[in-house]
Amino acid sequence: MPRADFAHLVQISEPYWDAMAEAFFQRRFHRPRSYLHPQTSSLDHFHRLLTALLRRRKAATSTLLAHLLGVTRTNLSNQFQDGHRLLNLHKISVTPIPGSPARTLEQLQGHIASTDDHPADQL
Repeated sequence: MPRADFAHLVQISEPYWDAMAEAFFQRRFHRPRSYLHPQTSSLDHFHRLLTALLRRRKAATSTLLAHLLGVTRTNLSNQFQDGHRLLNLHKISVTPIPGSPARTLEQLQGHIASTDDHPADQL
């Protein structure tokens, strides 16, 4: 996916993410929010969507992604379900990388180097 397309996807899907976060809050606490709420995660929308794409691509493990982003694996895992819903909503298909997901930064860099047949501006 070209970076420009990803940036457009982030822009158009952010309102959906906010709606899903509000729906989750109402399901959990059985009431609407009565205040302006902070973000539902320590990650911004760009990084939540990027990690969902990387997970669907099977580029890296959840543990590695959480470590790279400075969040807990549990926090990141809570974001994946909604991220996958957004990708499905916008009909984004992602081809997994062959082999097992990267567990270290060096393995991730190797995965990236092995996909050199794609232009440099691809995610």
